[in-house]
Amino acid sequence: MEQLSYKQLEKLLEGVLKPGRYIGNETGIKSKDISTDSDTESIVFTALVFPDIYEVGMSNLGIQILYDLINRNKNFSAERVFSPWFDFEDNLLKSDLKLFSLENRIFLDEFDIIGISLQHELMYTNALNILKLGKIKIKSADRDETDPLVCAGGPACFNPLPVAPFFDFFVIGDGEEAFIKVLDVLKEKKKNKKSKKWFFDNIREFEGIFIPDDYNFFYNDKGLLEKIEPERKIRKAVLKKIDDFDIVKNPVIANIKPVHDRFVCEIMRGCFRGCRFCQAGYIYRPVRYRDHEKLVSQCIEGIEKSGYDEISFLSLSSADYPGIEKLIDSFTAETKNEKISVSLPSMRLDSFSFNIARLIQRGRKTGLTFAPEAGTQLMRDAINKNIDKNEMLECMATAFREGWEKVKLYFMIGFPDETYEDILAIPELVKEILKMGRELLPGRKVGRIGINLSINAFCPKPFTPFQWAGQDPIEVLEDKFAMIVNHLPKKAVNVSWSDPRKSKLECAISKGDIRTAEAVERAFKKGARFDNWSEYFNFDVWENAFNESGLNMDFYTSRKMSKEEILYWDFIDTGIKKDFLIKENSKAEEILRSRKESDTKDL
Repeated sequence: MEQLSYKQLEKLLEGVLKPGRYIGNETGIKSKDISTDSDTESIVFTALVFPDIYEVGMSNLGIQILYDLINRNKNFSAERVFSPWFDFEDNLLKSDLKLFSLENRIFLDEFDIIGISLQHELMYTNALNILKLGKIKIKSADRDETDPLVCAGGPACFNPLPVAPFFDFFVIGDGEEAFIKVLDVLKEKKKNKKSKKWFFDNIREFEGIFIPDDYNFFYNDKGLLEKIEPERKIRKAVLKKIDDFDIVKNPVIANIKPVHDRFVCEIMRGCFRGCRFCQAGYIYRPVRYRDHEKLVSQCIEGIEKSGYDEISFLSLSSADYPGIEKLIDSFTAETKNEKISVSLPSMRLDSFSFNIARLIQRGRKTGLTFAPEAGTQLMRDAINKNIDKNEMLECMATAFREGWEKVKLYFMIGFPDETYEDILAIPELVKEILKMGRELLPGRKVGRIGINLSINAFCPKPFTPFQWAGQDPIEVLEDKFAMIVNHLPKKAVNVSWSDPRKSKLECAISKGDIRTAEAVERAFKKGARFDNWSEYFNFDVWENAFNESGLNMDFYTSRKMSKEEILYWDFIDTGIKKDFLIKENSKAEEILRSRKESDTKDL
């Protein structure tokens, strides 16, 4: 296999800001060593690609899971590839060298299969750039039998059409079992020198496998989808017995500090809450819990092997894990002399308790993050975030009494039928929480007690009850955000805000179709890269790309879709029937209809 030499690597690193991103050799690497294993023909080589920089990709649990799982098999070897930063990319292009993997520095086009993790839609152009830097044709139709297979997985693949022409196939759903089955077939293909057609014929019936060439999409004269052929649905892959797969106990430890620098333990997968705007809550169903007794020993082993002093018990709603208090109690008791801090991301306000706070305090204090999402009770009920205000305030009081001085709160604006009352309730609630904190923690200096407030724009996502909704125009979202900021106290509240233009693009792509792929390709060729990075995001490039593709971005964003029309993602079966989503949508509409017009003024 063709590899980059040490000498070539040294040359590429000249003038590079962070060479640690590209040198590999980290603690915990597991790929086969091809310098000592000459029989490479008997091994299936997988490039696991994360289309963002090293520090972001090394924080992704999915990459660590697949990397660990694939490399346990003697017939498979997985190596990692991340998006190079601009300085390193320039050196690659000047040297006329191809992008390569970290472990054995194998050039990308030498791999048998390239698996790209798509965590969100604003990664799409980076994914295309990685293919280009690997000197692999970006369109599947232009690649031949000698090229690697290129596939994608991750949450941004549940509507795969906006990037369908660039991938040979998709793995939709849980990847642990599905991707290993694919690699088993690929092993036979490689051993017996079978064709790509043979390969596709043998994976087509696996759960979660979508092969774009199998499907055709027909439109009427209004641009609406009229028919999908064949009618066969792709049922997502589901890992039914999550405890059959241990957590990653010996993760790869990054050379330079990653975004999330801690040991991660996935305690459950899925969420039963059913927030009507939350795609993850629907696509990751059913809820599956890991056994907390097994987790304690696995986590202790993981902490010992990794050397981390912080652990994150990860899930979509960590405090909903049935054994969460037993898990934290047992873990902290076993590690009490090591001062291991515990964090619980994605906590619901109505699940957080004094006991959980007390248990977390055994280690170092970590930040507390909660997501009320909406300011008024009516809107919280409409989006199915059924958190009572009194429960919310009691939760905040618990946090302050236990000594936390700062909390982070997530809110969303732009929900269907939102009013001035809903928007103004957000700063009012923040001020009430801040006032309570100062009363419960008297004598603290001004500024010690504070709230980090994050405001995001609502994006109607596929496979949610709000998938038919339109998104607020950019100008309206900006006005709503300004209204919130103008009513917040100037001190003690730190506000972050997602660019509404980014939210519009995310919506346009996530609700896009096969025609949207042309806009993605055009934007990439016009220089779109790192679209999730504010300093490099260029909305004009994307708007022009849509226009030149004969598409109106507003068609995908602000248009309220009919419940009767065929949705672009209707060929994907997540296990949740569309009728259920329609009923949930109707419940939200009914709640909002109950609002008295005399008490509100529509925005």
